[in-house]
Amino acid sequence: MNLTVIDRKEACIKTDNKTLVVDTQKIPFHLIDTLLIVGRQQLSTADITLLAAHETAVILLSANFTQSALVTPTAPKNAELKLAQYRAAATDPLPVAKWLLTLKIKSHIAQLNNHNIAIDEAPLQEKIDAAEDLDTLLGLEGSFSRRYFGHYFTLFPKTLHKGKRSKRPPLDPLNAMLSWYYTLLYHIIAVRLIGFGFETGIGFLHRPFRSHMALASDLLELFRADINAYVYRIFADKVVTNGDFSKKRGVYLRYEGRKKLYKPFREFLSTLEPRIDAAISELRSRL
Repeated sequence: MNLTVIDRKEACIKTDNKTLVVDTQKIPFHLIDTLLIVGRQQLSTADITLLAAHETAVILLSANFTQSALVTPTAPKNAELKLAQYRAAATDPLPVAKWLLTLKIKSHIAQLNNHNIAIDEAPLQEKIDAAEDLDTLLGLEGSFSRRYFGHYFTLFPKTLHKGKRSKRPPLDPLNAMLSWYYTLLYHIIAVRLIGFGFETGIGFLHRPFRSHMALASDLLELFRADINAYVYRIFADKVVTNGDFSKKRGVYLRYEGRKKLYKPFREFLSTLEPRIDAAISELRSRL
């Protein structure tokens, strides 16, 4: 995926024939699969529809990533897949939900193992296999997540966190980074799912709710451990520090901090892309 990011103060954005023009920089459409626009930027409806006509998805995020919108091409795609997804989600979501939760737990345990922290997987898997409803699975997922983060936060200096997961708003730099990367990948996975022809609002482990893209959250579970490991490296390498965060109704990355992260994020994303597509293909085969 060719991800183009625009996060500049008062950038001038427009299209010219088959080229995106950002201030004085020109980017041909064929080099853009997904356009990420962050902050208070302006893009005309004519420009957006031209990008959509060239099958370029546009992700719009507020500077603190708390508000978002997704613009994708409107051509209908793969109705048969959507019908299969609807049937599976409505009649028997447990097999897919168990597959998702199993992979999530495996990846998180493996990530902790890299730091010599061991969690016995076998009892957890037995409980997943024995679960007879989605509420039981969600209870197992919540319990495991609390246990996992209890270990994960010990990997970082206490100056970076308050010892537990916080979101909406994040209350410390570590939680701000986790939420920032989760939000980015959630929207990128949604774009890929739409490209395959899935309905993002219908999930298996996550229930549909308002504008939540439940299926994107489902697939995100498979890659959260990768993000957690990546965030560990970001802080260990001091790519960002406490000074790159602001504290106002929560803790968020400053503009200067975000600028440091986009290039390495694109490199990180390139390592995930084949696995994301493979996971989506596997999901399709399970319907």
